Amino acid sequence: MRLALFLLLLSVTGCRFGEAQFTTDLETVFDPGGTVFSYLDERDANLAEDSDPRVVVAMTWIVFDPQSDLNDLDGAALSAMSHEMGLRDTLVLVFDGRGAVDAGEEFSCTKDGDVIVESSGLDARVHLAPERLTATSTFANLEPIASRSVSVVSIDVAAFDDADAVVAGRLALDFVAIEGRDGASAREGKIEGTFRAPVVDERIAESNLALLDSDDLLGLPLSPRPQP
Repeated sequence: MRLALFLLLLSVTGCRFGEAQFTTDLETVFDPGGTVFSYLDERDANLAEDSDPRVVVAMTWIVFDPQSDLNDLDGAALSAMSHEMGLRDTLVLVFDGRGAVDAGEEFSCTKDGDVIVESSGLDARVHLAPERLTATSTFANLEPIASRSVSVVSIDVAAFDDADAVVAGRLALDFVAIEGRDGASAREGKIEGTFRAPVVDERIAESNLALLDSDDLLGLPLSPRPQP
């Protein structure tokens, strides 16, 4: 009953947190704009403080309030949200240090699959909603997305200490086929758009992300920084 009421309220209110709007020429819709927020990864598992914490911007299709404790939901509701998140679009941007994230700054990231091959202080993690299959879907008409992604993020606003703390900017992401790795049917294309991600406290953000079991999908909460 609680799960049904929870899902009904979401469908009726359509309430969203933060903003994200994207267009794409990939012959699909890319919409991770249900919940958009950011936080500073200031403390590690031992509560040691990072002097220049990573900045995380998380965007997902599912709708929830990242400032409210998801522990208030029952297990069925959490399971449904986690399941739905895996079937929808998500986008995570991780910047190496708060000190570099400022209005007018630009960051880029090139990845082959999940592996970063070049970066200027950014990791862009994109999850596209799985293709919906029908009785006529076969491997003969499979057109996978090209495996190389090139992301460029431009920061318009980076206000961490204001009453209305927010990170906002623009994203251009290109999928590019790699010769010898991607087949002839691989789809190349672009995603472009804007985001506005209110800053929430790290503790509740990471707790909610852990409850949603987002580690495999989003890589959140973040793993410790690699040791030098």
